[in-house]
Amino acid sequence: MTPHHRGLAGALTVLTFVSFTASAQEITTGPEASVSIPVDNPWALGLLLLAFTVCAYVVLQRRTHRVALAGLLSLGLAAGMLWQSPDLRAQVVLMFTNPAGETLPIAVHPVTSNGDIEGFEPADFVNNSGNTLRITGIELPTFARCFPDGAGNLLPPGQPDPDPPASCGVGQTLPNGATCRVDVEGICRDLAAANVTLTAISPNSGPAAGGAGVTLTGTGLAGATAVSFDGVAATGVNVVNSTTVTAVTPAHAAGTVDVVIDTPAGGATLTNGYTYLATAVGQSSGGGTIACLNGGLNNLIAATADNSTAIEWGGFGTAIGSGAQSVTDGAANTAAIVAGLGNNGGTPYAAQLCTDYEVDSQGNTPCQAGNTCYNDWFLPAGNNVTVTGQLNCLFANRAAIGGFAAGFYWSSTEFSGDPVSGAWMQDFNNGSQFTGTKSFAHRVRCVRGFTP
Repeated sequence: MTPHHRGLAGALTVLTFVSFTASAQEITTGPEASVSIPVDNPWALGLLLLAFTVCAYVVLQRRTHRVALAGLLSLGLAAGMLWQSPDLRAQVVLMFTNPAGETLPIAVHPVTSNGDIEGFEPADFVNNSGNTLRITGIELPTFARCFPDGAGNLLPPGQPDPDPPASCGVGQTLPNGATCRVDVEGICRDLAAANVTLTAISPNSGPAAGGAGVTLTGTGLAGATAVSFDGVAATGVNVVNSTTVTAVTPAHAAGTVDVVIDTPAGGATLTNGYTYLATAVGQSSGGGTIACLNGGLNNLIAATADNSTAIEWGGFGTAIGSGAQSVTDGAANTAAIVAGLGNNGGTPYAAQLCTDYEVDSQGNTPCQAGNTCYNDWFLPAGNNVTVTGQLNCLFANRAAIGGFAAGFYWSSTEFSGDPVSGAWMQDFNNGSQFTGTKSFAHRVRCVRGFTP
């Protein structure tokens, strides 16, 4: 793209970028009086003037040398100034003929594809004025001009121009016929990258086992592609808006780590933003609260609250059989109960409640699109023989898990002595485990297995 440049008469004009008044940035030529002439080494000029002053004081004591010295000083001062700056030499030798100056627009033209921004056209300025021009200022595009709708749809950069013109720079002298370029692509991408910040993460600590849902806040986060903790990728990254992103922490050794978010515009780091704690009962993870860490089938996450305060075991008068009588595997029991009872004639029951339960990484029930969804819940197993059973583990850790009542909780284990009418339950007041009638309504806390 080549902006139009009005011709200028004479030998030299001053070229300046000034503030835009409408929809584009501008290049403006202005009068000499408005130019702050740069000097390569002003100290050298100062010392030169001091030396001339001392010489003048000494020599001018004799009247006969005054005229000669005045000419010598003038010649020396001019030579010194010209020697200091090639740009200054151009301005001294040539003349200004356009005191009103001139303004040239630098438009921002994004290159788009299917609504995404692939890049920006460069703005090339060609000096066809017949004069040597000097750039005295640049008013660069703003973030709002580059991305009026935000930078969330900015794609990674493509291949650069293999032979671009020289960049336009403040103080640069541009001979007649020469070209300089305003790199709108680079400017806008730098603005986008500077606009990406990561300011907070909540919660800022969680188990080394991972699985904790977190919310990251900052700016310029639209289009975020990845979140990592000490280089380990998080899962379930979900962009809520330009200031909010949710994710699920990966497993990591205990310690404090940096959190990094990546976007097409650039990345941002929250230094020492998250602390991994040794995995323990009571920590949030996997859509609930870590409830048991006894290994194997007794590595459990419990729902954060009771799923029901009063629901029947279900299927009174129907024996599910051995598939629902495990004292250790609640997931297998739950599957067998649901397969055997179906919808139970429309009456809700405990195993079905846990099978249907789902919660996402941000605690939403049902799960919301974009978040990690946990829907593999089951009714824990238990009886009065296996004190290390799943339901009894919840009782033993009830204080750390939280939210339990001093009442009866159903297990998923059918009573093999009377499978038609009985199932095992536990009193969370004193820990007693005994059988109850399937049609009675008791509390339910669903669980799911995990690997710590």
